[in-house]
Amino acid sequence: MDNLPYNVIYEELPEKEILRFSGQLIINYIENITEAVKNKVSVSKDLDVQIDNPDSIDVTFIQLLLSIIKTFEANDKNVSVTSELKDELKTLIGNSGFSYVLN
Repeated sequence: MDNLPYNVIYEELPEKEILRFSGQLIINYIENITEAVKNKVSVSKDLDVQIDNPDSIDVTFIQLLLSIIKTFEANDKNVSVTSELKDELKTLIGNSGFSYVLN
C-alpha cells in the first residue's frame, strides 16, 4: 500500500455507508481523493462522513464534501458529517464561511 499524505477509508454496513477522511485534505491531492470517493461510494444507502483530525484542509475539500452531500440528497439519501478538527482548522473554516459544513 502506498504511503499517501491523505487517507480515504470506506466501509459499507447493512444500513449505511461510512466514509472517513484524514491527512492532508488539500488541493495538491484533491483529484486523487475525489477519484477514491468515486471508486468507493455507491449512493445506495445513507452516508456517514467522518473527518478525523486532518493535518490540513482547504476549500477544495469543502467543495468535494458539498458535492458528496448534494449527490446523496439528490438520490434521496441522508448524509451526516462529523469532524474532529484542530482549533486552527476550525478557525480557518469559520473565517472562510464554511462552518455550516464542518461543525
